[in-house]
Amino acid sequence: MLHDLVKRRTGEGGDQLTLADWERTLNEDREREAEVRHDPERAHEEVAELADALVPRLVEELAARTSAGGTELTTAPLLTLDQLVAVLPKAKRPKTWKRWLYERTRRGEVPGCVKLGGMLFFEREPALAWLRAGAVTR
Repeated sequence: MLHDLVKRRTGEGGDQLTLADWERTLNEDREREAEVRHDPERAHEEVAELADALVPRLVEELAARTSAGGTELTTAPLLTLDQLVAVLPKAKRPKTWKRWLYERTRRGEVPGCVKLGGMLFFEREPALAWLRAGAVTR
């Protein structure tokens, strides 16, 4: 039933959720909750049904976010400045961390720093090891 409601609410199947549908669903939910309190197996089935309905939507949302040029940490050999900043503690603003990193790269303190076309990139392992070690100077 929940799966049918999700389909109706999203417009799949061409139906639109009406007030009567909503009221009927609320009543069914109340009845189901009463049954679930006495049947843990039923509760597990309800959660599994909800998860099955949500998983495709979550996958789509995550795919959209990662393909939109986010600053997620990837497994690429070179990290962008934004990707390296994303690893740093959130106690400081990204702008502050960028300034801090620019200063360290000017001094030659950041291992694995590569400048390509006027942009800074960082070799993954040396830069992350440097950060883990407390960003000590050479």
